[in-house]
Amino acid sequence: MASPAQDVAADIPVCKKLRTKMYFVVGREHVDLRQSGPTAQYWCSQTATVIGPDDYYCCPEVCQPGRACFEPEE
Repeated sequence: MASPAQDVAADIPVCKKLRTKMYFVVGREHVDLRQSGPTAQYWCSQTATVIGPDDYYCCPEVCQPGRACFEPEE
């Protein structure tokens, strides 16, 4: 059974440009990019750095709707 925190996290949109190494190891469908992991390192696939095109750091909590560079998954 999902916890209330997991239910809320499931509603958070994910920027399609957000990446982490596990994305390439196990596949995007197996990686939760809605919440930062304690050992995960995130980057933007558009800039290929930890800084997005708007000069702010990339992580699940920051790469949200309202950010100028945010693009939802289709």
